[in-house]
Amino acid sequence: MKKFYYIFLLFSIFGCSQTSKEKLFVGYEPVMWNKDKNGNETNEDFENPNQKWFHKNLLKIKLDSVYLDRVPISKIGDKTLYSSSDGGFYYYRGIIKTENGQKIIELTEISCDYCPELVSENPKEIIPKRKLYGKITENGIEINNVKFSVLENLDRKLTSEYRNGK
Repeated sequence: MKKFYYIFLLFSIFGCSQTSKEKLFVGYEPVMWNKDKNGNETNEDFENPNQKWFHKNLLKIKLDSVYLDRVPISKIGDKTLYSSSDGGFYYYRGIIKTENGQKIIELTEISCDYCPELVSENPKEIIPKRKLYGKITENGIEINNVKFSVLENLDRKLTSEYRNGK
Protein backbone atom coordinates (compact mmCIF):
# COMPACT_ATOMS: atom_id res chain seq x y z
CA MET A 1 0.00 0.00 0.00
CA LYS A 2 2.91 2.38 0.74
CA LYS A 3 4.20 1.85 -2.81
CA PHE A 4 0.83 2.97 -4.17
CA TYR A 5 0.98 6.22 -2.14
CA TYR A 6 4.57 6.83 -3.21
CA ILE A 7 3.69 6.35 -6.89
CA PHE A 8 0.62 8.57 -6.45
CA LEU A 9 2.75 11.30 -4.79
CA LEU A 10 5.37 11.20 -7.55
CA PHE A 11 2.68 11.21 -10.26
CA SER A 12 0.88 14.14 -8.66
CA ILE A 13 4.13 16.12 -8.43
CA PHE A 14 5.71 15.30 -11.78
CA GLY A 15 2.91 13.89 -13.94
CA CYS A 16 0.51 16.80 -13.63
CA SER A 17 3.00 19.64 -13.93
CA GLN A 18 1.86 20.51 -17.46
CA THR A 19 -1.54 21.76 -16.29
CA SER A 20 -2.13 25.50 -15.98
CA LYS A 21 -2.35 25.25 -12.21
CA GLU A 22 0.57 23.89 -10.21
CA LYS A 23 0.64 22.38 -6.77
CA LEU A 24 1.92 24.43 -3.91
CA PHE A 25 3.19 22.71 -0.77
CA VAL A 26 3.40 24.21 2.71
CA GLY A 27 5.37 23.38 5.84
CA TYR A 28 5.77 25.24 9.13
CA GLU A 29 9.20 25.57 10.74
CA PRO A 30 9.43 26.95 14.30
CA VAL A 31 11.64 30.03 14.60
CA MET A 32 13.63 29.26 17.75
CA TRP A 33 14.95 32.62 18.88
CA ASN A 34 14.18 32.64 22.59
CA LYS A 35 15.25 30.49 25.53
CA ASP A 36 12.85 29.45 28.27
CA LYS A 37 13.75 29.54 31.98
CA ASN A 38 15.40 26.10 31.65
CA GLY A 39 17.64 27.30 28.81
CA ASN A 40 15.77 25.37 26.09
CA GLU A 41 15.14 27.07 22.75
CA THR A 42 11.52 28.01 22.12
CA ASN A 43 9.45 29.77 19.48
CA GLU A 44 7.26 31.49 22.10
CA ASP A 45 7.08 35.26 22.24
CA PHE A 46 7.70 36.17 25.90
CA GLU A 47 5.73 39.40 25.56
CA ASN A 48 2.73 37.33 24.45
CA PRO A 49 3.06 33.70 25.67
CA ASN A 50 0.17 32.56 23.44
CA GLN A 51 2.05 33.74 20.34
CA LYS A 52 4.40 31.30 18.57
CA TRP A 53 6.74 32.17 15.67
CA PHE A 54 7.24 30.13 12.49
CA HIS A 55 8.60 30.32 8.99
CA LYS A 56 5.80 29.41 6.62
CA ASN A 57 7.66 27.45 3.94
CA LEU A 58 5.99 27.61 0.53
CA LEU A 59 7.37 25.08 -1.94
CA LYS A 60 6.71 24.73 -5.66
CA ILE A 61 8.05 21.98 -7.89
CA LYS A 62 8.22 22.42 -11.68
CA LEU A 63 9.64 19.39 -13.45
CA ASP A 64 13.10 19.08 -11.85
CA SER A 65 13.22 22.68 -10.50
CA VAL A 66 12.30 23.58 -6.92
CA TYR A 67 11.41 26.98 -5.46
CA LEU A 68 11.09 27.73 -1.74
CA ASP A 69 9.97 30.92 0.03
CA ARG A 70 10.32 31.07 3.83
CA VAL A 71 8.01 33.78 5.22
CA PRO A 72 7.91 34.78 8.92
CA ILE A 73 4.54 34.41 10.64
CA SER A 74 3.23 34.11 14.15
CA LYS A 75 0.21 32.21 15.38
CA ILE A 76 -2.09 32.98 18.26
CA GLY A 77 -4.61 30.17 18.46
CA ASP A 78 -6.23 29.90 15.03
CA LYS A 79 -5.11 33.39 13.93
CA THR A 80 -2.10 33.77 11.64
CA LEU A 81 -0.23 37.08 11.75
CA TYR A 82 2.17 38.00 8.95
CA SER A 83 5.32 39.85 9.95
CA SER A 84 6.81 42.69 7.94
CA SER A 85 10.38 41.82 8.95
CA ASP A 86 10.75 39.60 12.06
CA GLY A 87 12.51 36.35 11.23
CA GLY A 88 13.59 37.29 7.71
CA PHE A 89 12.27 36.39 4.27
CA TYR A 90 14.46 33.65 2.76
CA TYR A 91 14.30 32.67 -0.92
CA TYR A 92 15.77 29.45 -2.32
CA ARG A 93 16.02 27.84 -5.74
CA GLY A 94 17.20 24.34 -6.52
CA ILE A 95 16.83 21.02 -8.26
CA ILE A 96 15.53 17.52 -7.74
CA LYS A 97 17.90 14.71 -8.55
CA THR A 98 17.89 10.97 -8.07
CA GLU A 99 20.60 9.30 -6.00
CA ASN A 100 20.46 5.52 -5.39
CA GLY A 101 16.77 5.48 -6.37
CA GLN A 102 15.94 8.27 -3.89
CA LYS A 103 14.54 11.67 -4.98
CA ILE A 104 16.77 14.32 -3.38
CA ILE A 105 16.03 18.06 -3.18
CA GLU A 106 18.97 20.48 -3.13
CA LEU A 107 18.29 24.20 -2.58
CA THR A 108 20.58 27.24 -2.50
CA GLU A 109 19.64 30.59 -1.01
CA ILE A 110 19.29 33.17 -3.78
CA SER A 111 18.18 36.14 -1.72
CA CYS A 112 17.07 37.22 1.73
CA ASP A 113 15.29 40.30 3.09
CA TYR A 114 15.75 41.37 6.75
CA CYS A 115 18.20 38.54 7.41
CA PRO A 116 21.45 38.51 9.34
CA GLU A 117 24.51 38.06 7.16
CA LEU A 118 27.89 36.60 7.98
CA VAL A 119 30.72 39.09 7.56
CA SER A 120 34.33 38.00 7.33
CA GLU A 121 37.30 39.93 8.67
CA ASN A 122 39.02 38.99 5.41
CA PRO A 123 37.41 41.03 2.59
CA LYS A 124 38.61 38.48 -0.01
CA GLU A 125 36.95 35.53 1.72
CA ILE A 126 33.87 34.27 -0.08
CA ILE A 127 31.17 33.21 2.35
CA PRO A 128 29.20 30.25 0.96
CA LYS A 129 25.47 30.64 0.42
CA ARG A 130 23.09 28.77 2.70
CA LYS A 131 21.98 25.39 1.41
CA LEU A 132 19.01 23.22 2.34
CA TYR A 133 18.55 19.54 1.57
CA GLY A 134 15.44 17.41 1.45
CA LYS A 135 13.87 14.31 0.01
CA ILE A 136 10.69 13.00 -1.55
CA THR A 137 9.62 9.65 -0.12
CA GLU A 138 6.49 7.56 0.08
CA ASN A 139 5.72 9.51 3.29
CA GLY A 140 5.82 12.88 1.51
CA ILE A 141 8.23 15.78 1.12
CA GLU A 142 10.68 16.81 3.84
CA ILE A 143 13.23 19.63 3.70
CA ASN A 144 15.46 20.58 6.62
CA ASN A 145 13.31 18.39 8.94
CA VAL A 146 10.14 20.26 7.89
CA LYS A 147 7.32 18.07 6.52
CA PHE A 148 5.30 19.53 3.65
CA SER A 149 1.70 18.96 2.63
CA VAL A 150 -0.24 20.05 -0.46
CA LEU A 151 -1.69 23.50 0.08
CA GLU A 152 -3.87 23.95 -2.98
CA ASN A 153 -3.81 24.23 -6.74
CA LEU A 154 -3.40 27.81 -7.82
CA ASP A 155 -1.69 30.15 -10.24
CA ARG A 156 0.60 31.82 -7.73
CA LYS A 157 4.17 32.68 -8.48
CA LEU A 158 6.63 32.44 -5.60
CA THR A 159 9.15 35.23 -5.10
CA SER A 160 11.98 32.71 -5.55
CA GLU A 161 10.71 31.92 -9.07
CA TYR A 162 11.46 35.34 -10.46
CA ARG A 163 13.97 36.95 -8.09
CA ASN A 164 17.61 37.00 -9.13
CA GLY A 165 20.37 36.07 -6.71
CA LYS A 166 22.24 38.61 -4.58
